[in-house]
Amino acid sequence: MFRIEDKYIIEIAKQKSFSKAAEKLYIAQPSLSRYIINLEDKLGIKIFDRSKSPIEITEAGEKLIEYIYKFRELEEE
Repeated sequence: MFRIEDKYIIEIAKQKSFSKAAEKLYIAQPSLSRYIINLEDKLGIKIFDRSKSPIEITEAGEKLIEYIYKFRELEEE
């Protein structure tokens, strides 16, 4: 089962947009952005490159998403 932050990260990565991801997740876009900024600060990494349009996943973000999926696989075993 995905944790809430995992769902947020994966949906943003899929949509390549905070606005579209927020719609899919049924939350306000500013709340989603703030949540991810706080998470990035907590982890000490940038997950998304917001300077590009559409947004891109950083190398650290790719590794984090890979970890999320691996962790989920382990939980299911």
